[in-house]
Amino acid sequence: MYNKIIKSILIAALAIGVSASSVGSADAASIVMWGKTELKLGQIGKVTILANKPLVKLNSDGSLTTVRTLKPGEEFRVYSYKSNHGGLYGVGGGSFVKKDNKAKYETPSKSKLALLKDISENPEPTPQPAQPNVEEGLEVISGAPSSFKNCTALKEYYPDGVMKGHPAYASKHDRDKDGWACEPSWR
Repeated sequence: MYNKIIKSILIAALAIGVSASSVGSADAASIVMWGKTELKLGQIGKVTILANKPLVKLNSDGSLTTVRTLKPGEEFRVYSYKSNHGGLYGVGGGSFVKKDNKAKYETPSKSKLALLKDISENPEPTPQPAQPNVEEGLEVISGAPSSFKNCTALKEYYPDGVMKGHPAYASKHDRDKDGWACEPSWR
């Protein structure tokens, strides 16, 4: 009897593990990895940092300002290239990596670009989150504040109170600690 229970538990654990790994692989199939970096639409290459070097911003007067120091092994997507200052790789957010022997620039292979194009043109449908049931106390009213001074203020927007998990829920409004804040006495 004991052996049957152990076998059943192991089989259930194995089934859960297989189903969880198949979910993860479905998500992984919708991205294209290139080294340590995900390849994105609009990306023209990547730069790998070989030695400490500055990440810079290009000022309106054409001068460079250091943002921070990059460390060896870091990889960045490159979205643009400017010929100023001997070459600047645009890595997004107005930041650049200066072209020199401390940074290795690479372009993606044709096969990776084709895979990215295929995925972007034929995306897997994403499941829409379920809308919370109003009766569950989770409805969020557009324009309502997410915190209230007291139950009187909360009830102006949510006359039946709110459940734990609602943005306006606060334990200070849940006196009986049942997971429902500012509920009417009949609840």
